[in-house]
Amino acid sequence: MLSRVEKVLALKNVELFHDISGEVLADIASFLEEIAYDKGSYIVNEGELGKELYIIIEGEVEVVSSGVRIDKMTSGASFGEMSIIDSQPRSADVVAIEDVLLLKIERDDFYEILKQREEVALGVIRVLNRRIRNLNLRLLEKGNKK
Repeated sequence: MLSRVEKVLALKNVELFHDISGEVLADIASFLEEIAYDKGSYIVNEGELGKELYIIIEGEVEVVSSGVRIDKMTSGASFGEMSIIDSQPRSADVVAIEDVLLLKIERDDFYEILKQREEVALGVIRVLNRRIRNLNLRLLEKGNKK
């Protein structure tokens, strides 16, 4: 079981929370639930309604949409930002490709943090913006190969 200090240190390594003070991270850490998945486990399923954001502490996952691997993520990455914000179905499966340790935060708790701390909202915007840019680049590269 991770201590509050260990959770804060883990959050500091997550792009979403890079620019947030330790004091704010300590508040966020109180909302986090530690959860482990074995290799091969589905953490989220494409199409299901998502209400959690996950942060990878240890291990590696792959993101798969319609049977196509989109991304691989490891310690310090987060996923679930889209579903936690827009309440739409998950856009992909996330599968543990080795044993993983995650921190999970529920939508209601996350919204409470967003209301109180604008720097967290800006972190989410940065992460989603980066993902859109990366997707655009991949689509452009794919189009140029034709």
